[in-house]
Amino acid sequence: MARELAISPRQVHVLFEPTGSSMARTLTALRVAEAHRLLTTAPALSVTEIAFACGFDSIATFYRAFHRAHGMTPGDARSVLRDGPPRVRKACGAPGPA
Repeated sequence: MARELAISPRQVHVLFEPTGSSMARTLTALRVAEAHRLLTTAPALSVTEIAFACGFDSIATFYRAFHRAHGMTPGDARSVLRDGPPRVRKACGAPGPA
């Protein structure tokens, strides 16, 4: 990125220092956010296609970053976004609300 901006890597670091986050973490967060958006708006795309379209070079890295950000896998997130959260079934004979 520094090369694209025609500045040194140190200058990139200095630019991100006030945010409390590194350039790499910021970029990963933006990629995960875009992947999350595509999971709902592009149902025809596979999770793998979304990962690569968002700039991840490895499925494992994508899954780790997504899980860290959302606490679930991309496939689970797509299901929740599409179908809503899973219903919790009450066990037979369990007392109901008072």
